[in-house]
Amino acid sequence: MSTTKSLPVAIRLVLATIIVMLALLVLVGGWTIPFSFESFSIQYKFGLEKTYLRSGKVIGITIVLLIFFQLLLASRLSIMEQLFSARRLFFLHRSNGMAIAFLLLAHPLLIKASENFTPYTFEEKYYPEFLGMAALAVLVVLLFTAVFRKFFRLSYGGWLLLHRFSATLTLVLMPSHVLSVSETFKAGIPYRAALLIFSLNLLMMIRVWWRRLRYKNGQSR
Repeated sequence: MSTTKSLPVAIRLVLATIIVMLALLVLVGGWTIPFSFESFSIQYKFGLEKTYLRSGKVIGITIVLLIFFQLLLASRLSIMEQLFSARRLFFLHRSNGMAIAFLLLAHPLLIKASENFTPYTFEEKYYPEFLGMAALAVLVVLLFTAVFRKFFRLSYGGWLLLHRFSATLTLVLMPSHVLSVSETFKAGIPYRAALLIFSLNLLMMIRVWWRRLRYKNGQSR
């Protein structure tokens, strides 16, 4: 029997509260980065343009952290299921996905609004932005097929495989975009924090694929 299951309800409530508070603390810490570690692009903007750019960066950081939480919710950790229940985790996973979808629209709009919607040219210096666009496209496919799976007549197994491949591709593209698009994440605390988040993402995704392989091998015997 799991140790967590044998804990009194009050203790489980305390542990769940601690996890929620830690998640909020991580979010608030992420939101302070564009203020405490200003990039050159923020320093040389004023008025609304500066507000747009900073807001776009805050939203970008929020997306990264919500994707981290999304993987945590999907990784099926037994302690999480025991503290929150599988039904609540599924609801949080779906709600978090919808929040990510909304923020994915706001992030590039605010960034481009700070540049008066000047289009990017096909130059090497813009490769971080193009990586971000590629990650955005993959995430849109991931979220769109999750919401409209029945409309596209995708079997659950086929959709789940597409979902995991899309998530894995996102986790490849996202670090390349974040670590190269702004000076903020090229050194210091933001750089180390980003590496930690991306490393944990990788470990959780490996766990998800490992569980799938174990399940398939178990079925084939």
